[in-house]
Amino acid sequence: MSEWTAPGGPEPERERPRYGELAPEGWTPPAQDPGNPHAPVPPVTPAPYGSPGPGASAWTPPPRPGLIPLRPLTLGDVLAASFQVIRRNPRPTFGFALLVQVVVTAVVGSGTGWLAWVLYGRVLSAAEADRETVAAGSVLLFVIAAFVAWLVSSALSSIVQAVVSLDVARATLGETPRLKELWRAARGRFGAIVSWTLLVSLGAAIAVAAVAGVVVAFTPIGPLGIVVGLVVGFVIGLGVLCLCVWLWVRLVHVPTLLVVERLTVRRAVRRSWSLTTGRWWRTFGIVLLVYAIVIVASEVISSPVSFIGGIVGGVVNPNGTEDVADAWTIGLLVVSAAIGTVFGAVGAVAEAAAPALLYLDARMRKEGLDLELQRHVEERAAGRDVPDPYRRD
Repeated sequence: MSEWTAPGGPEPERERPRYGELAPEGWTPPAQDPGNPHAPVPPVTPAPYGSPGPGASAWTPPPRPGLIPLRPLTLGDVLAASFQVIRRNPRPTFGFALLVQVVVTAVVGSGTGWLAWVLYGRVLSAAEADRETVAAGSVLLFVIAAFVAWLVSSALSSIVQAVVSLDVARATLGETPRLKELWRAARGRFGAIVSWTLLVSLGAAIAVAAVAGVVVAFTPIGPLGIVVGLVVGFVIGLGVLCLCVWLWVRLVHVPTLLVVERLTVRRAVRRSWSLTTGRWWRTFGIVLLVYAIVIVASEVISSPVSFIGGIVGGVVNPNGTEDVADAWTIGLLVVSAAIGTVFGAVGAVAEAAAPALLYLDARMRKEGLDLELQRHVEERAAGRDVPDPYRRD
């Protein structure tokens, strides 16, 4: 039974909550006495730590339907996702990269080695008077063959980058496409990818040839000219290297743009330049860090194999028999090549995934792509037909 009060009289004082407790429902603190402005104001009872305030909804983190959270990425996000691509969808990423590495090692590498062996035998079998001319022609032929092999390897690597970039884009949305689906999505873009790779390779070859030409130009002067040419060539070469690195970072998103947004080479160049504006050092540092991790990991695995192989070779062949030593050397080379091929495939996937992730991060920060991706995921979950969120047209 509630306490009776006279009509118009003061309300009975209700029990006040203790400090640290939530106020009971319906309780409001008494107002300050207007006749006594110096009267103390009752303290506000704090809510437990972590609970939302009045009228506020609880905060929820951005969704993570797939490879990365749908928000601007941190350094840790990029590094972790660059290597998680393989674990999340190994067949179209690591499997395809491994196949390409085997082709490059077995066909391109062995073909170049066989040509070098043939040309070396040709020089040895040439007459004494013609040996110098034959040697010069053989060296020129080998340089041309090595350049062609480099172009083929670069073209195949660019195809791997295209497939991995598409996989990163789809994995961000929670999809795990098969290689056939990625190949179908990249259909019609391999020509642009290979053309861009050949253009970059040609530019690098011209830069190297220009620096070498500067050195050779000072050679006829004599010994002093050779020294001056080497110094001048080193300075110019260092400047050309810095320029090439700067351009490479500004254009690092071109392969991803060619397949994800399906742009032309010219539009992809302009768009990559725009996305990397103000982000050069971040892009350069993260890509360089991924490359360094791959190189260090490869050396950590391959160096013990060579060291242990040398020790075991001495135990297996204590007398130093030539046939046994040759067989052991060939076997050790095969094992080292196999390990290098596997780690080369891992490195190719990580090195291709990092620029693709930085592309997504740049669009999230500059264009609000994270909101578009969240909307895409929600619409897809509701069963609605949604367009490709990466295409700007």
